[in-house]
This record gives sequence, structure tokens and C-alpha cells, in this order.
Amino acid sequence: MKKLDTMAEISDDELRKGFSQFHMEFPVDLPSDTESEEYRLAQLNLYEFLHGKPYSISNEIDDFDINTMALRPFPYCTESPTTVGNQLIAIGHLIKTMNLDAGSKILEFGPGWGNTTISLARMGYEVTAIDINDSFLALINERAERKNLKVETIQGDFSLITELDKKFDAVIFFECFHHCFNHQKLIADLNSVVAPGGKVIFAAEPITDNFPIPWGLRLDGESLWAIRRHGWLELGFQETYFRQLLSQHGWSLHKEVCTATPWGEVLIASRSQAT
Repeated sequence: MKKLDTMAEISDDELRKGFSQFHMEFPVDLPSDTESEEYRLAQLNLYEFLHGKPYSISNEIDDFDINTMALRPFPYCTESPTTVGNQLIAIGHLIKTMNLDAGSKILEFGPGWGNTTISLARMGYEVTAIDINDSFLALINERAERKNLKVETIQGDFSLITELDKKFDAVIFFECFHHCFNHQKLIADLNSVVAPGGKVIFAAEPITDNFPIPWGLRLDGESLWAIRRHGWLELGFQETYFRQLLSQHGWSLHKEVCTATPWGEVLIASRSQAT
């Protein structure tokens, strides 16, 4: 951690180089039932070992100066052409791949800095953004106000999906679904908010058959740093497992990949024909 802190003082690019220098091996004695309490406890126990404290959803909350970040939010604040370029390409690929009709209603979970949110609002989409962090929502509202845009912001976690009383043409998870520990229930609840003919988008998420276990904590350098430093939940998913889970709830997946950015994988879930 001290070495990474030193690299972070140099630049964001140096910090990211440091991430590639270490990792942990995955446990091989996991329970076979991926929905069992034993499997869940194995992941929570590993998290507590890494972070030093039990997981709390409050760990996902950050504090920052809203006025400063309204002018230069992530990734711009990194001053890294690589990081900024990669995210802009990823957002552009997401918007192009979704190909939503003008005026579509969009629900975005975990919008964070609001880069996707603001881009979609500028296109005239009706965007509702849900985030657990009040600071992120205040930032999005400030950014929207400066551009005379309308965005509905709601404070809450993923479980709020069951309390919403309207349907959306698209539900977006952009770099946020992997923070949802109870992801199986979240997927089961998607039908409650997706309008007929609507779609669910998983963009820039760690969903790949290169992941060695069905689902669980990622143990690459960046994820370990995020868990230890910030207490964030950093899950990964085997693509075969993820597709099967979606299929169980009546969804089929189509993948579009942009190789120009490491965040260029977009998985589009639509209702299966038999549903």
C-alpha cells in the first residue's frame, strides 16, 4: 500500500502501473452452490480478511468538494490522456450500442460522477439516477443545473428497485453492478422496472470467462487496493455463470465489444422469446 501511495503522488498513470505488480490467488475450496449462505459467507470472510473489517454498504460512500468536481470530475481530474480517452470511448460505445429511441426513459444505477448521466440527459433522454452516495447525487444535480438539464436523482442502494413505481426503456449499470453483493436478487427484480421491449445494460463490468470462480471478490492489484484502501466491494463474475443467472429470470444476453478501450464490453439483456 505504501508503494502504491508513493506512485499515486506521482500521477494516476503511475498508480495504475502499480496495480499490475501484484495479485492474490483465488481460493479453491468454495461451496458448489453459488446461491448458498456458505458461498456468500466465504466471500464476506475473504473481504474482512482483506479490509480488516466486515463489509458495510456505507463503505461505498465517498466525500469530496462538489464545486471542484463539477468542473473537473473523474476522469478529467486524473489529467491522464489514457484514462480520459478510455472512458470517453467507453461511454460513446455504450450510447451507440444501446441505440435507444429519442425520449426514452432510462434508469441508471450507481452513476457516480455522472458522466454517463449527463451525456444521456444532453441527448434528451428522461434519466433517473439512483446512487447510495448523496455527494454523487449533489454533484450530478450541480452539473445538470450548469447545463440547464433535467435529471431525476434518488438516494438509495440497489434494493430500491422494488420500490419504484414506473417502467423504463433501459436500465443501465456502468461500472457499478460489481458493487452489488446481493446481485442474484437484483437480477430477479429487474422485471419490475423494465418496460415491454426494454433492455438492461451491463457496461464496463468485470464479467468474463477468464474469471476463475462463478462469482466473488476480484483479487487483481487494483481490486485489492480498492478493498484495502476504500473498503469498496469489488466483485467479478464468470460470464457463463452470469448468462445462466440471467436466463433463469427470462433474459438473454448479447455482447458488443469495443477493443479501443479496456472498458469497452457492453452486455445487453433483453427478454427471452419464451418469456
